[in-house]
Amino acid sequence: MSRTTRRRAVRAIAPVAGLLAAGLLVWQGSYAAFSATSTSPGNSWTTGQVVLKNNTTGSANYQATGVAAFSVTKMAPSATAVSKCITVESSGNVAGRVKLFGKNITASVVGTNQVSANMIVTITELTTGVTATSVAPDCSTGFTGGTVIYNARPLNALPTTYAAGVGAWAPTGAATEYAAYKISYVFNPGTAVADVQNKTVNADIVWEIDSV
Repeated sequence: MSRTTRRRAVRAIAPVAGLLAAGLLVWQGSYAAFSATSTSPGNSWTTGQVVLKNNTTGSANYQATGVAAFSVTKMAPSATAVSKCITVESSGNVAGRVKLFGKNITASVVGTNQVSANMIVTITELTTGVTATSVAPDCSTGFTGGTVIYNARPLNALPTTYAAGVGAWAPTGAATEYAAYKISYVFNPGTAVADVQNKTVNADIVWEIDSV
């Protein structure tokens, strides 16, 4: 075969070889790889909550904002303590820490002869064995033991923020839980009786739970 004939044959074969090579690449690209996937579908995030109610109504009807535990009129000086028990319910689904503190505490009289300065308060916290109705509002039944968390101090010295609040109750969030609080006071103004006659002192008692 002459050199010219060979060149013509190569030129004729080259396009065919190119097409075959391209087809081979397509075939290899279509069938040369295995593949697998793993999926975690439908992800979502829902926050938990803390819920706190009390039964200052004196029944199993727990409310976030109840009623006044104390509504005393014609109060006279006395050395006998008066007590009320309030049960608090935690029904959230995350763990938290409960603190007690005061708000809107009025002085009524300026200076050291305030009614609030002569209201000596003791608060006891009971966190074990408490159910929704086990503790009587007058503390006559169901309140045994407990831990004193505010010991014989004036009403106007009660902490006024959660950070400074008193108490150690730590609901787990696993179920509805209860704690009871005995709040006792003695009004004994001593020689300041004349200054505190016909005066009124007001205070809100607050329980707050913060998640931990």
